[in-house]
Amino acid sequence: MAWDVSENVVIGQFILDLGHALGTRGLPPFELIGVELLQQTALDTVLGDLLIANTRFVRLIEFKRELNKDDKESVKLSRLKAVLDSGSYAFLQSVSREIHWYVLSNFNKQKGTVVVPYLDLESPAADRDLARFVEETVNALAGPRMNEDDSREYIQVLERCFNSGGRIPRTTGGLLFTVDHQGKSIIVPIRDVPELAKTPRLILEERRRTLERELKEQLTPERELKEQLTPERELKQQLTRGMSR
Repeated sequence: MAWDVSENVVIGQFILDLGHALGTRGLPPFELIGVELLQQTALDTVLGDLLIANTRFVRLIEFKRELNKDDKESVKLSRLKAVLDSGSYAFLQSVSREIHWYVLSNFNKQKGTVVVPYLDLESPAADRDLARFVEETVNALAGPRMNEDDSREYIQVLERCFNSGGRIPRTTGGLLFTVDHQGKSIIVPIRDVPELAKTPRLILEERRRTLERELKEQLTPERELKEQLTPERELKQQLTRGMSR
């Protein structure tokens, strides 16, 4: 009998593996990254189940069980291809293949996951599995910067294709993650996940500057207190040395 693993379990495993890979490789201090789980939210239809963004790249990832025969993604794909096949947007096909991905899972098979560009979801034949996709994602996070103008235009195409209102729906915000110079985790809130998808460099660099300013302001009183206490410690050490003689 066939058994199943739900999409949210696969998404959770991907995020866990991604975090482990990033931690093993080492995340530069104050290098912010957003990993936004959008499944079953108002943004799911346009941006997919998972959004990953830093100053260098954006990834939109859709997860689906092979045993789920819902044709929703096929309908969305036909709309998207109709636009990208037109002359004015044909250049965005390569952008789509870089940032928009589809993860198909069926753990009844020897190869439980197959990962392909979203444009290839109807013929998901590839040697890329979830583990390899994690490795590629981590490499891309530290790789060359993407063309943000092209990725933003592609996401605007997704808005027109997948959102009947013509505008991407708003959310209450999201969270960014980074570490400080001591490796301590820092969580940074943002107000607008759609803007993170469309202008990640602007959003992340602005939050990084704010974070560094707040940290500097926080450290100033601590440094002043430390300087005030230093003479007292020196006096105590002198008295201790005198008594030992």
